[in-house]
Amino acid sequence: MAEPDPDRPAARGGGSPALSDRVYQQIYARISANEWPRGTRLPTEVELAEQFGVSRTVLREALLRLRIDGLIASRQGAGTHVVGAPSERVIAFAEPGSVADLQRCYEFRVGIEGEAAAVAATNHQRHRIGELERAHEAMAACIARNGLGAEEDIAFHLAVARATENDYFLRTIASATRAIRVGMAIAATLSNRPPGPRLRTAFDEHGGILEAIRHADPDLARQRMRAHIESARRRVFVGPG
Repeated sequence: MAEPDPDRPAARGGGSPALSDRVYQQIYARISANEWPRGTRLPTEVELAEQFGVSRTVLREALLRLRIDGLIASRQGAGTHVVGAPSERVIAFAEPGSVADLQRCYEFRVGIEGEAAAVAATNHQRHRIGELERAHEAMAACIARNGLGAEEDIAFHLAVARATENDYFLRTIASATRAIRVGMAIAATLSNRPPGPRLRTAFDEHGGILEAIRHADPDLARQRMRAHIESARRRVFVGPG
């Protein structure tokens, strides 16, 4: 095992989260810089753990996140291979150390906002549905003028939070708006598609969520919100669409 790294960040909550974030970001950077191009078989867990100076438990946490991102895949007897190729500009664009934080924010949002959509559908307040419809229309107007749509996207998610009639949902989701802006800016920077088609994808996903809430279907609202945020995460981390 390699000697402990004196520059390693202080452990949080027992140590593994901070270390796994660091390993995740280092492997992500190597894949995105084409040091480990698509098709590359990664070193074994033992070798990687020694290379990064961490335990196999910490390494596995980082590898799990990379599998969720669709960047690596493992097959029994064949090892772990690189299957995705994100742009290294994600690393360059984000603040140092923030890639793992942004990833964690998307993971957090899937659960919280999925439940918020379900509660909004259960409440089914007419005036709140009207707010959602206006937020959706504002995104359509943004598409027409070829805008980025970050504020319109955020307005829709906050309208869903308000429709829960629960301030805890609203305050929690509002706290994630910075990450939404950063994620959309990264996706816009890396994508080969013009703003209109990219925003149209989110618009259509929002439309599905609105329809489920309008029809008072909490299970469908939850499912569609979770799918939308997973789709948004892939647009940032898996590569340009």
